[in-house]
Amino acid sequence: MFQKACVLNTSPEIFYIDHVAPLASLLNIPLIVTDEKNARLTEKYYPEVILRYMPDLSDRLDEVAKEFDVLIGCDYWAPHQKELFSSLYQKEMRLVFCPHGQSDKGYETPSLAPYGYQEEVLIYGNLMEEMLSDLNLWDQIPNSRAVGNFRHRYYQKYRDRMLLDAEREIFSLLNPVNRTLLYAPTWKDGDKATTFFDCIEKLVNETPLNWNLIVKIHPLLPARDPALYFRLSILEEKRNNIVFVHEFPMIYPLLEKMNAYLGDYSSIGYDALAFQKPMFFLTQPHMRPGRLHSCGKILDASKHLFEQIEEGMSGSEVLRSRQEELYKNAFAENSNLLEASLGMV
Repeated sequence: MFQKACVLNTSPEIFYIDHVAPLASLLNIPLIVTDEKNARLTEKYYPEVILRYMPDLSDRLDEVAKEFDVLIGCDYWAPHQKELFSSLYQKEMRLVFCPHGQSDKGYETPSLAPYGYQEEVLIYGNLMEEMLSDLNLWDQIPNSRAVGNFRHRYYQKYRDRMLLDAEREIFSLLNPVNRTLLYAPTWKDGDKATTFFDCIEKLVNETPLNWNLIVKIHPLLPARDPALYFRLSILEEKRNNIVFVHEFPMIYPLLEKMNAYLGDYSSIGYDALAFQKPMFFLTQPHMRPGRLHSCGKILDASKHLFEQIEEGMSGSEVLRSRQEELYKNAFAENSNLLEASLGMV
């Protein structure tokens, strides 16, 4: 029996947009957004998406129950939410959790524990299953479906438009002759894995004139640390080869146009594997080595960062083969997995 589905984005932050919008687009189903900024950015950068802005969603759940059988979201579903639809609206709603990125985080804190009470989860590929098994969570999940790298598939479909957006808003501000480094650190969550606060000012100050630096600012920074955000804005104004990216949700056009990637434990590093470019990492001593770190060079934060990057730019074939191998382990290979897994074809 065909089931009618929609994607939900109820987060006030923007970091889900590049996950939920491609999902809704490829499935050709509505995306319900409750935050005004999220709605505006989704409409701007993903114009083909069937967008519904519903700031009063909590008061309109009866409409949702009548129209849809499946709800997909990047927020963990709580058990009471399924009971709510059942008791109030006599609807056995199918609740599907979609992760927002593959990373090596989750071993230091119980941040992945909610997988254990999800009714149904989408996974990218074998690596996520391995991680959940390591954490004794895999056997607790009643339904799991591999969907591959649907975001990269979406990017391939709308590549020309997305590259034009990136060129207009970001790369046109930089020197086209320079090589470009993309620094995309993770956020300061329970794992305390981010290198951003320790290294960002050092990285900016050491960026040579013959390099461009793009820093993918985490959306939480302006609100959580406005003083640092202001200092970085001043640094950006003084340099014509540095850009801080804040409200630009698309990551794949940045990854394609960069010459090298610098990260720590961010899921963007796994996205970067699709392009097999030189990769560099800053790490935290309390964190276990990430699988991703074997695909590039780990920098010594006490030394000049760009000197180390220059030395590592001529990456060996060994690193490229590791990148390809890890990418295949992280993302299942099947362009129709998404639709088939959700019963949409």
